[in-house]
Order: sequence, then C-alpha cells, then structure tokens
Amino acid sequence: MPYIETTSVIRTVSARIGANMRKARTERGMTQAQLASPEFSVSYISAIEHGKLRPSLKALSVLAQRLKVPVTALLETAPATGPQARTLGYSPVNTDQDDLTNLNLLQAAVLVQQGAYEEAMQLLSPLASSRLTPSHAYRYFLLRGQIALKQYRPEEAIADLYAALTQAESLKEREQAEQARNLLGKAYLQLSNYKQAEEYLLSCALAVEEGQIIDFFFALEVYSNLVDAFLAIEEFEKADAFAQRAQALLKQLSNDERSYAQLAMENSQQSSAAARFALAEEQARRSLSIYQMRDLQLEPGRIHLQLGKILEKQQKLDEAEQEFLQAIEVARPLNDEAAFAQSLIAQAELSSKRGDIQRAEQEAQEAVTLAQASNDVRTQGQALLVLAQLRHQAGDYAGSDLALEEALSLLEEAQDHELAASVYFRYAEQLEERGEIQRSLDAVKHAYRHQRADRNSV
Repeated sequence: MPYIETTSVIRTVSARIGANMRKARTERGMTQAQLASPEFSVSYISAIEHGKLRPSLKALSVLAQRLKVPVTALLETAPATGPQARTLGYSPVNTDQDDLTNLNLLQAAVLVQQGAYEEAMQLLSPLASSRLTPSHAYRYFLLRGQIALKQYRPEEAIADLYAALTQAESLKEREQAEQARNLLGKAYLQLSNYKQAEEYLLSCALAVEEGQIIDFFFALEVYSNLVDAFLAIEEFEKADAFAQRAQALLKQLSNDERSYAQLAMENSQQSSAAARFALAEEQARRSLSIYQMRDLQLEPGRIHLQLGKILEKQQKLDEAEQEFLQAIEVARPLNDEAAFAQSLIAQAELSSKRGDIQRAEQEAQEAVTLAQASNDVRTQGQALLVLAQLRHQAGDYAGSDLALEEALSLLEEAQDHELAASVYFRYAEQLEERGEIQRSLDAVKHAYRHQRADRNSV
C-alpha cells in the first residue's frame, strides 16, 4: 500500500521554514497580519511559523519576497542571522569568492560521485553562511540532498531537495527543477511513499517525452526510478512500459565510453540549439571528461606500441612482439578500432619480417576491417599498405596493386603527403622491377607532386 508522507518529514521541513520565517518577520518589525495581507490569513501565517503547516512553493516565494529575503533564507538548516538573511541568495561582489564557490561546488560534486560524503560536506558546510547566487544555492541544496540520499536519510534529503526545487523554479530553469524532482522521487521511494514518488517521477518523464529536457542519461535514470516505483506497488504493466522505454534508449548505444561521449555531445548540441545553455554546458563537459578518460585509458597501449617499434629497430624481435601484443590487449576491451588496428599493423609487419607470411596476412586483414569500422582513413591506408606489400611478396601483383591504389586514395583523402610520396617512390621501384616502365614513371611524378604538397603545407 502507498505510504502517506511521514510526520517526521513534515516536521523537519515545516519546522525549518517556520522558525526562519518567524525570525525574519520579527527582525523587520512586521506583524503576522502585515505579512499575511492580502493573500493569506493570520492563522495561515501562524500555522507556518509554528511548524504545523508547510507552505506551497508559490506561497513561500510570495512570503520571501514580502520579507525581502531570498527563499534560501527560509530554507536554511538553522535560522539565518539578520545580515545573512538579507544577503543570502544574492550574487557576491567579490568575483574571487564566486570562483571559489564554483570550485567548491564542483569538487563536492566529484566527491559525491566517489562516495566521499564526509569530505563533500566539509566543502559544503562553509557555504551555509556564504552569499550564494540562486544558481549556487540550487547546486548547494541539490548536493546536500544527494548526500542524504546516498546515506539513506530520506527526511533530510527531502528538506534539501525541496529547497533546491524552489531555487530552480525561481530561476525558471526547467531542467534543474526536474533534476530536483527526480531526486525527490528517489527520496520518497526510500520512505516507501510511492504515491508521492510517482508524482515527482512522472513529471520528469513528461518533461523528457515533451522534449523539454534533452538528456539521454537523465531520461534513463527517470525511467529506471519509475520501474522501481511501479514494481514496489505491483503495477507490473506500468513497470514493464517504462522498462521498455529504458531498453529502447540503451539500444542506441554500444557498451563503450566513446558512444556515451558522442551521445552526450549530441545532447549538448540539441540543448544549445534550444537555448538551454546551462544544460548544454553540463552535457558538453560530461562528453569531454569521458573522452579524456578514454584517452588516458588508451595511453598505456600507445606506449607499448612505441616501445615495440623501438625494440624492432634494434632487432629485438621477441621483445618487440611482446610489446605489440600488450598494446593489442589494452585496445581490445576499450573497443577502440583505430588503436587496435594500429597495433595489428605493427604486429603484421613484424610477422612479415620473421617470414610468417600467412600470420601476417591474417593480422593485416583484421587491421583493415577494424580500420574501416573506425572511419580513420589514415589507419585504413596504413593497413592496406601492409596488405599490398604482403601480396607483392607472394607474387600477387594484381591484388597488391588493388590494395595499394586504395591505400593511396585514402592517404590523399587524409592529406598525408609525406607518407604518400614515400609509398609512390617505393611503388615506382616495384613497377620498374616488373618491367612496367611507363607506370613506374607515372608513380615517380605522383611522388614528386606529394613532396611539393608536403613542403607547401609546412
């Protein structure tokens, strides 16, 4: 059975608002009647101040404006002092302090992701008495709510997330408001208050489906939370419907970081086009961070590849092969076709040098397939060059020429004039050995053309 909102939650939120509102009113010498008029009654104000009633977001905004304090002053954990209440929620004059607040909020967000909740709170605690912009206040309360959720303190989470929602609505930021609602839905799930959870989460789902929020990751989380909510009350058809929506989203992705990063960037571009710049910035930052992590994961493979080439030059072929194989093992689980292909190209060249032509051919073919999947034209060209050389060694001149011409076309597309010139010179020598003098001369002309293009590009 759905569980009605607990008395402890109402008491926590209502007592906080009531105490702060009474303090702000008395500091300004206002009576309850003056604060109430004209929209509210004196008994309504009295009930709020005594913690017996929690005002709606709209009512809270009206009362805060009448008291000449930001809404955050009424939602603080402890009653704010007079000077704090008058300034809390407004942009600080000191831009250095503003930068520091941004940094503390960002670092706290990272710590929350790491599960370092106590350290995150150490960064957030000093901000309680700081002069916060509404945007900073939103992030401050949202992070506190997230921490309380992670530590299974739903009553505290609801109080902070309610404050975050208030700030988002005052900023007229739909995306931020729905993020707060999604977390409120999770908090009510922890309290087994499924009716309230469903209300918040369905609002988020509607925003996604109407195109109000363009964020794949947010949509996926909301649908997953709704599945949990409907499973808990045994509404299996609704649970299945949202599970199917989540599954449909997942089918858009391959299971690797690059596809997530690409989708985050696509979301950012769509949000930017819709003039949702705060969300677009967050999505672009997410995409960049995923790409940076991917590059860092690939770096060991690149080092192994470089070491292998050094060892190969020194004729330490066994040691070189071990490095190339390690480079392959780094690239394989990361689903990076270009890095995988580059390692296979190096290994194919080494196998050829050792006279194992059959193995070299298999490695070169696999490298070509991977390079094509990567859309990296230069790597495709390099893989085809190895294949062409192997076929030439086997006496398959027609197959060699076909692979070589395709490789040179790709190098032209990549504007790799230096490599193209080198290949044309080598091809000219092969053609001369085969007695094809005119084709050899044509290849030399192409080589010089690429040399000139390479010098002009410097």
